[in-house]
Amino acid sequence: EEDMTRLNRGVATVLEKGLFSLDETVEHINAALERKRRLSGEAQRLVRKAMAFIHEHSAESISRRDIAQHVSISEDHLTFCFRQELGKTPIEYLQRYRVHQARLLLKDSERSIGEIALDVGFSDSGYFSRVFRRMTGMSPETYRKSL
Repeated sequence: EEDMTRLNRGVATVLEKGLFSLDETVEHINAALERKRRLSGEAQRLVRKAMAFIHEHSAESISRRDIAQHVSISEDHLTFCFRQELGKTPIEYLQRYRVHQARLLLKDSERSIGEIALDVGFSDSGYFSRVFRRMTGMSPETYRKSL
């Protein structure tokens, strides 16, 4: 919606200043939309590939750099693609995936919170608990008791 507002303002400015004819302006808009569609398709492909890597390696210590190297793009471009497609960074996605996996383990196992934190890829159970609380609104212990 914000992009459309900016586009409308830009078109109005161009037409008011007489920089291009109406037909030229429409042609430029169509070309820009086509570029955006192509880029979006490429971003979707890269994000899907990165997500598969994250799912496969989520229990390991992986970084944004590791994910970017796997899909052969820069870390910044990886983040741009994730934000464009999912509205979150690759690390936010990784954390969400890990918390999702932890919720399954909390539900179906009697393992300790610390063991589950390690199993899903968090090296520190305190950090795991903070991330879990931020994403679910409750601590892992409270979540387990609520089941």
